[in-house]
Amino acid sequence: MSSDSQTEAEIRSFFDDFVEAYPKEDLDRYLNLFLQDENLVMFGTGEKWLGWEEYKNAPAEDKERHGDISITFDWLKINSHGPLAWIAAEVAVKVKVEDEERSIPARLTGVLKKIEDKWKIVQGHISVPG
Repeated sequence: MSSDSQTEAEIRSFFDDFVEAYPKEDLDRYLNLFLQDENLVMFGTGEKWLGWEEYKNAPAEDKERHGDISITFDWLKINSHGPLAWIAAEVAVKVKVEDEERSIPARLTGVLKKIEDKWKIVQGHISVPG
């Protein structure tokens, strides 16, 4: 199933916003990209959050641990069907580890749902390839 051009443009714009907002100073901008109820499911490398209540503090904890985190990507695949879309991307996550900046290659997947004309992440997964 492939995307129609309007949906693909909307998701590409959403993903650009996600990359730009990825935990920086304005955490609310980032958090507003997510479904904020018990149906949110997020996976990180070795971590799992079920529901908004479990996830909502995770970005602040990552920011505290690693400072400003940034993401860049060079490959993004978008598919959709009606109000649902799913993405896959190869990304580089830039973090600070022991006062040294590192760029870590990772894979990111997500499911988005259009709710009241806004796309929201309902499921996400980011991990480092083995």
